[in-house]
Amino acid sequence: MEIEVQLTGSPIAEKISPPRLAAHGAWLEFRGAVRDEENGVKISGLEYEAYAEMAVREIRRLLEKLSALHPCLAAKVIHRIGIVPAGEAAIYVGIASRHRAEAIALLGEFMNGLKQAVPIWKRRALPFKSIEDDVRSLTFPGKIPETPHVISCKSLDEAMAEIRSHCQALPAVRAPLTAALGRVLREAVCAPSDIPDCDRSTRDGFAILSNGESETFFIVDKLHAADWKPRMLKSGEAVRIATGASLPCEGLRVVMQENVERNGDKIKILRREDSPNIRLRGEDVKAGATLVQTGARLDAGKLALLASAGRAQLLVSPQLRIVHFTTGDEIVPPEQTPKPGQVRDSNSILVRGLLEKFSCDLQQTHLPENFEPAKSQISSLKSQIENAYVLLVSGGASVGEKDFTRPLLEWLGFEIVFSQVNVRPGRPLIFGVNGNQIAFGLPGNPLAHFVCFHLFVAAALEKLTGGSPRQFGRGTLAVRLEDAPNPRETLWPARLAGAGLVPLKWSSSGDVTCLGEANTLIRVPANCGAIQAGAEVEFLAADF
Repeated sequence: MEIEVQLTGSPIAEKISPPRLAAHGAWLEFRGAVRDEENGVKISGLEYEAYAEMAVREIRRLLEKLSALHPCLAAKVIHRIGIVPAGEAAIYVGIASRHRAEAIALLGEFMNGLKQAVPIWKRRALPFKSIEDDVRSLTFPGKIPETPHVISCKSLDEAMAEIRSHCQALPAVRAPLTAALGRVLREAVCAPSDIPDCDRSTRDGFAILSNGESETFFIVDKLHAADWKPRMLKSGEAVRIATGASLPCEGLRVVMQENVERNGDKIKILRREDSPNIRLRGEDVKAGATLVQTGARLDAGKLALLASAGRAQLLVSPQLRIVHFTTGDEIVPPEQTPKPGQVRDSNSILVRGLLEKFSCDLQQTHLPENFEPAKSQISSLKSQIENAYVLLVSGGASVGEKDFTRPLLEWLGFEIVFSQVNVRPGRPLIFGVNGNQIAFGLPGNPLAHFVCFHLFVAAALEKLTGGSPRQFGRGTLAVRLEDAPNPRETLWPARLAGAGLVPLKWSSSGDVTCLGEANTLIRVPANCGAIQAGAEVEFLAADF
């Protein structure tokens, strides 16, 4: 079968001549026009994007496959890319065959397979009032430029802004202290009383009047940490007291037992100390003072502080429900010895570890590297996916023949916001939304995973949980960063040490060796090249 495929930014001609084939008895034409309504809302048009070379290849492959079932003589496909106004054709298909039944059958199956098999997507629907400005700024005359793809590539800052604009903080919930680790506090918590709530001893020893001049004292009482025995002490009296115990009255000091000689109920002070060895009431926190600010992520220390203030129930972000799919037929479990062409799965454990600081319910599943079997397997996980706040897919985000992450996300109902970011490593990053759900298609190599998580996924999770946005800091290079100029921004793995930022060696986005030491990412501007030791650079701390 003769096949002609064209992607264009121009309107599709009103009249297209059939191929000159002596044997054809039918010429079937189909035009798919853009409607003036999308999901019940009036629009001016749709914007389409594509991986051009891959789209042409997949259209050809689909037609060749179908021609074996429905023998036809020729096919011509024209698809518009860019903005297509309502009422104009977005796609034209012409089929030549000996009999019309063959052409009808092939056309029907081709249109059904087009959305799933071919990387051409609706980028957005244009509001009714904006079509003229959008057409002037985004369409272009003539044929599509001869570039590997026509998808806009977001800058790092643009991608971050898109993610933050599409993520909204999830409703807060009440949770006990024991279930609050890693969650974000959604209300400021103030001290209900002074901390400590009374004067307490910091040593095991003997409490005496702070102005007592005697060297010999009679022991009149004993106080353990749990005791509460208020009483006034007289000159020459002492109380045996344990660390943390409440003092019986004001105006006391505690002499450490190491500095006392005891004989029955009498003690003799051998050495007087400068410190009173007392924690005074309210010296840590006064009643009404803020203990933990809203927006703080709760770690062990903050939870201990809140527990000491009696806050057993906290208003916090909900537990994140996250579904993570790994892909790749070459992937085998870590405990398995890889055969030639196989690699051990490091992305599953990497993602699980990176999510550890967030309170989440994580479900992980491996998918076959084939769209149809993957869909079948996902169908059994429908409830998990529908209830998830976040969907992560490792691998399949690029433009290879088996890279199906984008069609998979669209099949699940996600609208793709962007699919490339102009950074290295991690360019083929997909970000999509479906109502209040978000999804990321992460590039398959582990170093790209590490970078994309800290830059983009963590930013989304912080926004969903109501946490503070992550910011780049500024630091000094401890040693020279060796690099050749690159047209993309680079996020260079590094170790933040006492002397400054130490760039780590890495050879490619598949290099995991640097992850053993990396705790930060240095932001290297595009076309920068090497950076000398002592230079000030931007960096993003990789929190664990």
